[in-house]
Amino acid sequence: MKVPYEWLQSYFKEKLPAPEKLTELLTFHLAEVETVEHTGEDTVYDIKILPDRACYALSVRGVARELAAILDMTFLEEPVAGIKVSDIPDPAIAIVEPGLCSKFVSRRMTDLQVGDSPEWLARRLKAVGQRPINNLVDATNYMMFGLGRPMHVFDADKVRGTLTVRRAQKGETLVTLDNKHLDLENGELIVADEEGPLGLAGIKGGKRAEAGLDTRNVILEAANWDPVNIRRTAASTGIRTEASKRFENRLSPFLAEEGIERITALLMDTASTGATQAGRPFAVSFEDVKERRLMVDPAKIARKLGIAIEGRAVEDILRRLAISCERQGDELMLRVPFDRLDLEIADDIVEEVGRIIGYDKIPLVLPPKPPAALRTPKSFYWEWKAREILVSEGFSEIMTSSFSEKGEIAIAKPLAKDKKFCRPDLRGSFAPALAANALNAPLFGSDEVRIFEIGKVFPKEGERTALAIGYAGPKQKVAKVLGTAVEKLSAGFATPLRGEVKEGVFECDLDALIEALPDPEKWDIHVPAAASDRFAPFSRYPFVARDIALFVPAGTDGEAILALTRAEGGQLASRAWKFDEFEKDGKRSLAFRVVFQSPERTLTDGEVNAVMEKIYAALKTKFGAEIR
Repeated sequence: MKVPYEWLQSYFKEKLPAPEKLTELLTFHLAEVETVEHTGEDTVYDIKILPDRACYALSVRGVARELAAILDMTFLEEPVAGIKVSDIPDPAIAIVEPGLCSKFVSRRMTDLQVGDSPEWLARRLKAVGQRPINNLVDATNYMMFGLGRPMHVFDADKVRGTLTVRRAQKGETLVTLDNKHLDLENGELIVADEEGPLGLAGIKGGKRAEAGLDTRNVILEAANWDPVNIRRTAASTGIRTEASKRFENRLSPFLAEEGIERITALLMDTASTGATQAGRPFAVSFEDVKERRLMVDPAKIARKLGIAIEGRAVEDILRRLAISCERQGDELMLRVPFDRLDLEIADDIVEEVGRIIGYDKIPLVLPPKPPAALRTPKSFYWEWKAREILVSEGFSEIMTSSFSEKGEIAIAKPLAKDKKFCRPDLRGSFAPALAANALNAPLFGSDEVRIFEIGKVFPKEGERTALAIGYAGPKQKVAKVLGTAVEKLSAGFATPLRGEVKEGVFECDLDALIEALPDPEKWDIHVPAAASDRFAPFSRYPFVARDIALFVPAGTDGEAILALTRAEGGQLASRAWKFDEFEKDGKRSLAFRVVFQSPERTLTDGEVNAVMEKIYAALKTKFGAEIR
């Protein structure tokens, strides 16, 4: 949310602190200030308003009220000029979906003059990243960013009959204000007239009833839309707007009437011809709004915050937040402001008091020691025992997705076509990961891969925890490596592991195994530390692995040959190691693997062949090597 310093200052008679100080205050008492931009003589803050406070703070006025509370300054609400209501017809409104549109306030205005907005209005809109268009459109944007109330203006002469809030019918289309063509196939909520859709409700207006330079008569709209429906429609259509962002997070129903009054006054000031008339506000409402009250105990607030604060100080902070309070014995009865939809329970008030005081001013206190030794959860202990054993055997832990292409429990709203189900076992995602790691094993100077995973699986019988162990390498070693790992686990658990080996993967039901094990008496798990202590960025380009097999005179130093191979390979030889050797007929046979890879491009066979020829020549010259 972009908030200009000059716009904030308009809500105060007293001078606000310097822009730098304001950044600190907002960060420590309201929300994170992501960026501060200095534009001309103004400063614009980009504030990360979180969803719980969006109902009131996603507006310049909301942030200004916060500053008034933080600084204990007088907040000056801009008065609404008295509007003379004329006897002109009310707009015809019909709400077919009251569950999705709980309130619809409208008003007719006639004989307007559309043109450029005054300089002060255009300047403020530019400061929040909006391009001034005309005084009608600019007025709605000013209300949205200043008041936090999205609104819409229809050209009344282009509306045919009743404005109706309904779901779109199959085959209907809408051309939005930015000329995007929408095929309404999913029953989207729309505002329509007798000829069809006029706008995507709460998200984007349509082109057909757009207010332009030739507009003279308008219908103003301020409605309340169901947040869940707005969020779903914005996602399904791919249209996210400043308006939808606000409606997704709920708005106070009282803002609709206030918005209509304020935009009418603004248009009377910026678009009036002298003959301009405004009808009465016409509201269709399905909301039964009641005053919200909360009972809080100042002593409990102090206890939860861990500070000494008197009841009068709590009352003063609440007063600054425009929360009226009345003493009832030891407690306070609070009347919550209409726009603070985020204040629902007593603990919300604790948070309000704490942040106005400043969490940085609350002293750090160590929590008391538990009265007795804490017991380690049984499943947690034995899962970490499995990690300890497997890491000691050279295995690395991986985590794969809990969703899969096939399964027995379907996802209502899958993230992707290959993630429509909860995985029924670990093997389905673990085996591809094992294969992918095996392909890249040469990059790590190895011809084998040892990995394991502990994770939840979801067969039709119900959720459980499984263990998978995998090995990829020489085929003659698969059974031995997996067998040794299972034996070590069985010994560590003092009970045999029972599972299935398939495609180099052993999988078992870990929950069933742990259920039969005793509760741990102490924490004695010691997972070996990682051998590597250096990180190097990896290349995104393919590697090429080549083997060098040669005969050299007996007694030739294999490490010297390897060092020369690396040196002649240059920067393209990212890794080289010896993987075989034997003696025959007085000669020593050595075999090396060299991995070539560039951090900048894909290597060609010609480049790799040239480097290999260079290595062969050097080995022949220095060691008399005979290439096999």
